[in-house]
Amino acid sequence: MLSMTPGNSCCVCGDTDARALVDVALVGGARATLCGSHALVYRRGRGRARSEPELRALVNDRRTRRDRRGTGDELAAALASAFCREKREHDRRRV
Repeated sequence: MLSMTPGNSCCVCGDTDARALVDVALVGGARATLCGSHALVYRRGRGRARSEPELRALVNDRRTRRDRRGTGDELAAALASAFCREKREHDRRRV
């Protein structure tokens, strides 16, 4: 599915680093160029794209999804508290 004969840039994010670019086969035989990160997301995803716009929709930036950091448990709260910047600054010894 992946080949090492990339185009000029990732069709999703525009990355132009040739070391990170790969071509992927789309449904119907068309090809598109992706960076390694987007190629991994596409390869792991369940859907297959027929065109670059479909491909962009499939591997869209997932940061637009709901932020789950607000829901944590007691362990997460304890770890956050232990590594809190304000607490660490008071615990450090002055040289």
